[in-house]
Amino acid sequence: MRNTLLFGNGLNRISENSVSWDSLLDKLKAGKKFTNKNLPNTMVYERIFMEQHDSSHNQKADELKIKESIADEMREQGSNELFELLAGMSFDNYLTTNYDLAFEKALNCSPEKFTTEEIYSLRRKRRYKLNGGFKYLWNIHGEIEHPKSIMLGLDHYCGSVSKIDSYVKGKYTHKLKGEKQRVLSMVKKLKANKYCDTSWVDLFFSSNVHIIGLSLDYSETDLWWILNKRARYSSEQLVNNKIFFYTNNIDHEKKGLLQSFGVEVIETEVSNGDYKSMYKSVIQNMIIPKKPVLAA
Repeated sequence: MRNTLLFGNGLNRISENSVSWDSLLDKLKAGKKFTNKNLPNTMVYERIFMEQHDSSHNQKADELKIKESIADEMREQGSNELFELLAGMSFDNYLTTNYDLAFEKALNCSPEKFTTEEIYSLRRKRRYKLNGGFKYLWNIHGEIEHPKSIMLGLDHYCGSVSKIDSYVKGKYTHKLKGEKQRVLSMVKKLKANKYCDTSWVDLFFSSNVHIIGLSLDYSETDLWWILNKRARYSSEQLVNNKIFFYTNNIDHEKKGLLQSFGVEVIETEVSNGDYKSMYKSVIQNMIIPKKPVLAA
């Protein structure tokens, strides 16, 4: 069974020049400050957009300006030793909800880019040649080099879930070298134990997935949809992989929900606010063979 890593913005917070989501959202509000303690980020973004959009302007152009400002803020996001540790592990596929390229900086290797998508990111990946082998990075929520792909609002998330649903049902099509391609349904892939890896979605069904540095906020509707769909297939004895969720802080309700979805929740305490040591401990205790990775 292959192993896949999914990481979120928690790892970025260890970097000295970390970009805070709260400060970023405040900047996007552009003087129209409002409290958003109880609003998910998807709704905060939609309010920011609706309050800034002028009906006399092109909606797509106005939204692109906001996303370009997000990309600009994140271009200088640096890497750190946690990314270097993870890069040295024997994962072939790395998934991230981050838009920045902090992980790529840790690899110190120029990638080959694979995607024709402008807005959505089912197939958005980069390939790095290292020690004669390959590692893949999937920016599942978009990337700063393509601001249109940055996924923040409810509209974008719902569109993404629709694409994922189509992919899982075998109705998704795309073009490869000018030729129309169709994927098999996930049920057929599971029964045949054969996956095309056209999308990162396959990895949630065909590999053990280790989730770190991600709070799994309920606004992450795409990830929750996939976890739920996997759980439903698992109840039909179709799924053989495992999902591990590493966290230092989780409420009883979310833990119970994840466990009902067949996700193994692994909790690690933070001592004296030392998140770096906590993450190192989590990484070192993952049941994954480690090997040094050097740029070819």
